[in-house]
Order: sequence, then structure tokens, then C-alpha cells
Amino acid sequence: MNRLLPLAALIVAAGCGGGHTRAVSQGGPSGAVSEHGPLGQGADAVWYYPAAGKARSIVIFLHGYSGEAREETPVNHVPWLRHLAKQGDDVIYPRYERGGGPNPFPHLDAGVSAALARLGDPKLPTVVIGYSRGARIAVDYAAFEAARGHEPRAVLAVFPAVNAPFEVLGPLDELDAKTEIVMMIGDRDTGVAGSGARLLLERLARVGFPPDRIKILGAKSTKGFVANHTSPLETTPGARNAFWKPADRLINSVR
Repeated sequence: MNRLLPLAALIVAAGCGGGHTRAVSQGGPSGAVSEHGPLGQGADAVWYYPAAGKARSIVIFLHGYSGEAREETPVNHVPWLRHLAKQGDDVIYPRYERGGGPNPFPHLDAGVSAALARLGDPKLPTVVIGYSRGARIAVDYAAFEAARGHEPRAVLAVFPAVNAPFEVLGPLDELDAKTEIVMMIGDRDTGVAGSGARLLLERLARVGFPPDRIKILGAKSTKGFVANHTSPLETTPGARNAFWKPADRLINSVR
């Protein structure tokens, strides 16, 4: 993703206080993964995790909706975020909203720009991962980025939710035809039950996005693992196989 950081974002990132840095041991030869943040205030806040070792890609992780609760901080997803950093990803977790709202994208831009100003190389290939509400936003965000010449290489939309009628949507006709979009549906997900994925597919079809660049993955329940709407928050072997491994494969494919 070729991104020129706005001067204001560089100034904010350089002067922002109140955040923290926390090193967490991941084991292995690369040592610890450090958590930084929050940078910024309110909906502009962002956390980031520099890659352990040399960064090979950037992952922007977009959370689900829960009001002003745990999804608006990384706490529900920290093990997955650290895993991604351990795999060589500079990981960015923007807050982008306080209790929902019609247009998260200006706040998303502010958070991502602030984190990129602290990380090493904003030109690395970028993958956007979103969960639930964030999965739908991830596809729209990719479209906004493509319109500005910053298109991500891939999007992983995990159990996408349905947008409300008042929400701002992205210009899907601006998506690069080379962008890969992977949507995941859980066989026991009664929260959205595939409705968000179907709506995204309809929107993509209306703008002529190539269907061969879209992949649907089913998360299947197994012994000890139920692929319900909150299962992406788990760290069990079943959850890691269902969500972490497909994400790793997608990221590796664009490096």
C-alpha cells in the first residue's frame, strides 16, 4: 500500500502522549512482541504491534460492534494480534468509533495514519482483517483506500454484519480487480447467519467486481469448537485452525 502520511498525522503521532508500551513474550527466536497505545483520543485512538523481526506486511484489524465496550480496545483480540506480529506483520488496531456511528472512516484514517507514522514502512503490502461489524467496514474501507490509490492487497471479512441504512458505505466500484476478498461464515453463527456476507456479495456484483477474486470460507464446528458469532475471539486449537490459519495463508499470499 503506497501511502503518503498527512503532515498533521505525523505531528500528532510525534507529539501524542498518554499511551503505553508493553512487551509480551511470544517465545521463539524473535523475542517479545510489544503493544503500543492508545495513541490519540476518543474515536481516533489506535493501538499497534510492530512485527517481531523484519516486517513483511501490514495488517489493519477492525473490531466488531459492542457499544463502548471491550471490542473498542484490543483486549478481545490480543492473542491473535500478537500472533500476527509474530508472523512478521505490523499490526494496527484502530478504535474508529465510540459506541457506533454512521461514518467511522475519518476516525479510521486518523488512527491508521498515526500508527503508520510510528511503524517502519508504510509501503508494505496491506491486508485488512475485520470481524462482524468490522468485517463489513473492512470491505468499504478497502474501497475508500483504492479510490485514493492505497488499495490493500486483500481483505478478510470474518462473519460480516449487515450495515444500517444510515451508515456511510464505500465506493465499491473503486476496488482494484486484483484485490482478493475472503469472507467467512460460521455454521453455528446465529448472530448474522451469513446475511452480511450475502449483502456484500450483492453489492460487489452490482459494481461488477470479479467473482473469481471473492472466496467464501465456512468455519465448521468440531469437537470442542463451536463456530458461533463470538468464536473468533477464542484461542482454542479449533479457533486458531478456523481463523488464524486462513488469515496467515491470505497474508502470505500477498507478500
